[in-house]
Amino acid sequence: MKYPKKIIFFILFLFLILLSETLFCQNNDFPKRIISLGPTVTRQLSILGVEDRIVGITTYCNVPQLENREKIGTVTEVNLEKVLTLKPDLVIATALTNPKTIIRLKSFNIRVEIFEDAKNFNQLGEQFLSLAKLVNKEQVGREIILTAKRKLTKLEEEATGLSKQKAIVQIGADPLWVATKSSLINDFIVLAGGINIGPAGENGLVSREYIIKENPDVIIIIEMGILANNEKEIWSKFDTINAVANKRIYIIDSYDVCSPTPLSFVETLERIFQLLHPEVEYEHIKN
Repeated sequence: MKYPKKIIFFILFLFLILLSETLFCQNNDFPKRIISLGPTVTRQLSILGVEDRIVGITTYCNVPQLENREKIGTVTEVNLEKVLTLKPDLVIATALTNPKTIIRLKSFNIRVEIFEDAKNFNQLGEQFLSLAKLVNKEQVGREIILTAKRKLTKLEEEATGLSKQKAIVQIGADPLWVATKSSLINDFIVLAGGINIGPAGENGLVSREYIIKENPDVIIIIEMGILANNEKEIWSKFDTINAVANKRIYIIDSYDVCSPTPLSFVETLERIFQLLHPEVEYEHIKN
């Protein structure tokens, strides 16, 4: 049975209209009012180009372009009233978010997605891509990860054959807390061609005697709520430690190592590489 051409064209026309409407709905079916409950998430959303959709952040989120956004609390304690006032269609929580807060948010039919702390660069990339998909920026996310991986490969090549420097990364002072071998910070040290002498597992609580015994070549102090310069002065008294004797005690901003995007991870890794291998004439890796 043959159909008239007019009917065929009409059917095709309807099909194209339905297809275009479906694609339009898909392209617009993404969150438009986002609240971020963690500095890492906020930085990642920023480089994905969705700053205009972020309506609330924490007091710990340090993105200059978003300093005028509503502060809804800290990374652990959230002002629920402020959150409800902002009418978010997505709240992105972290491992530090109070579980009771998440339950309360969901009780108000607010969509909550939880992003755990990444333990290494690969996990960081996977989580970043998940976030990119969540906000309809998958292609942008993939391009960023590809650029970061390309830089990382070049840096790993630079580290090949160099002597392994023993390093300790101090995160807290009272009590003394260091980066463990299961932390994301461990990846910075290992990928930069070093050895993290912090303990295995999740517990980074150590004594100064432990660090003296391990005798690191490099001491890196993270400026996170501690008086980093005071700590540096304290370490300078232990001149039997290689890092002290050779004046290799350094201070790094907490956001650089604790709230990375895939790109900032590599930038910080480059800096740590230079701290561990100052003898190498290193040229910054461009895109």
